[in-house]
Amino acid sequence: MKTEFVNTSRPAPISLTKTFEASIHEFSNSGVEATSLEQISAVTGVPYERLSQTFHDTANLFSNVVKWYLRRYEHQILSGFAMHCNPVGAIRIALYECIEIFCEDEDAEDGFLAVKLLELPDTDGVIARQLSQMKGQANALLLQKLEDCKGRFATSFNPVELADFYTEMMVIIIRQACEGVKRDDLYSLADASLERLENQPVVH
Repeated sequence: MKTEFVNTSRPAPISLTKTFEASIHEFSNSGVEATSLEQISAVTGVPYERLSQTFHDTANLFSNVVKWYLRRYEHQILSGFAMHCNPVGAIRIALYECIEIFCEDEDAEDGFLAVKLLELPDTDGVIARQLSQMKGQANALLLQKLEDCKGRFATSFNPVELADFYTEMMVIIIRQACEGVKRDDLYSLADASLERLENQPVVH
């Protein structure tokens, strides 16, 4: 039997999930500017040299953390939405995903991390820019979904107005979830907002 030798001198790949989760905790506890790569190294066990080679400095690490998590959340919110043909069902899925991601439960690490991420000081506007991009993407997909189904509705149906309305509903739900509003209350808010679309006059 041929023996395979492992090259132990080759550095193991960095676990982004582990590194980014630890970074959020450290940024939350110490602030972004006061957190060092040495600190992240001590918490994660990833050698400082590897972190420095990959991220260069704490500011770049912070930028990568924000982009990685918010893009992941964007995909989670919009992937189910994109596969649903019925506009009411599609928008309900998107609103419910906002609740699931950003509600901070004791047993839900994702909710804890999402809230902590958005609470971090954003002196360079990294979070604001990524959230703006996320909002624009959501609005574009909402508009496309509503445009695709406008033939079902009367001529008063306004896809642009409705896309803007439900984009803002997503923002409101995320903000209220981060502020600690109860999950059931957020579901009630989401369901109530859907009445605006459900009550649109249809073509018979």
